[in-house]
Amino acid sequence: MIKKNQISTIQKFIISNEENILINQVSDDIAMFYLGIIKHYASNQTIQIRINTDSDDKIVEDDLFGTKIIQIFTITNTKKLDTILNVPGKKFIFTDYKNYKKFNSKHNSINGYQFEKDIAFFIKSELGINNEELLYYCQNNTALLFSETSKYLINSNKYSNDRSLVDDKNHVLDIRKAIFEIKRNNFDIKNLYQNIKKEADYKKFSFLIF
Repeated sequence: MIKKNQISTIQKFIISNEENILINQVSDDIAMFYLGIIKHYASNQTIQIRINTDSDDKIVEDDLFGTKIIQIFTITNTKKLDTILNVPGKKFIFTDYKNYKKFNSKHNSINGYQFEKDIAFFIKSELGINNEELLYYCQNNTALLFSETSKYLINSNKYSNDRSLVDDKNHVLDIRKAIFEIKRNNFDIKNLYQNIKKEADYKKFSFLIF
């Protein structure tokens, strides 16, 4: 049974008749993770993904053979984003947090700050992988998720990940989660600075151990 979460939202949107879904991309690496998720589910449905590199308002329609097409946009200009949201056609739109907050109540949306939870769900529930080392590495290297999980699925017995100790990793993850929550909620500058400094100091200490 599919739980109600952001991964399920993407999966259901791809096969629905809805036209728009916004993604707060946070960073290029996190955007690559969500793009990989989109391609994964679109491929399962034999739907083509077209990336709009010009950020124009041209929507690609399904071809004469009935091939379904979903277009990908990256738009941070508020006026242009508003325009493209009102153009007919099925599309994912990556944008910044400011525009995400402005439009997310009116459209389907994915909050990139929840990427760690989405990665955990995808790896454990979709791929059926239960490996904390792999999970941690993918949460810290989002753009490499599909290459790492592919290696694991090909030969899980020989897959090794010795980047750090599990306890150290979980501690850093807790700090990073706190940072994301501060950014997402009240954006307390002092608290944010303290957590960023704590993460940097902890990583420096972990490096010296090895």
